[in-house]
Amino acid sequence: MAGLRAVLCAALFVAALSVARAGQAPVTVDADLVIPLKDMSSTAIFYPVRVNGVLAEFFAVRAPDNTVRVVVNACQSCGPAGFTQIGDYFRCTACGQDFHVTVIEQRRGGCNPIPVGEKNKKLQQDAIVLPLAFLKQVAASRYARGRAG
Repeated sequence: MAGLRAVLCAALFVAALSVARAGQAPVTVDADLVIPLKDMSSTAIFYPVRVNGVLAEFFAVRAPDNTVRVVVNACQSCGPAGFTQIGDYFRCTACGQDFHVTVIEQRRGGCNPIPVGEKNKKLQQDAIVLPLAFLKQVAASRYARGRAG
């Protein structure tokens, strides 16, 4: 019976891990981050970026008004703990506050995901590009998750 419980727990863990990673793009290393517009939906895609050995993360999601919102996956108040998506809301993993998709990239200050903003992204016909220079700024900030291990 204990063996069966262990197998079931392991299966549930693997299933949960695959769900948690379903919206994660491959890690971008020391290059511009390219976010293909064709991939955007109401389910956020998380983009880990390693710049000079430091991990920073972004996420992009299509809002109900059909705009693509891009933010640093860090809380302006709580730091790099990041957010998880629960339906149309994003929850700060540090303090538990929820944000509706319609406010993502629209608010600054307080407990909010950090907006990338128009000046830090290049809009192309089929993608949004975050330049390496901007990624370096985020990686050097307190919002980066830390050094590569």
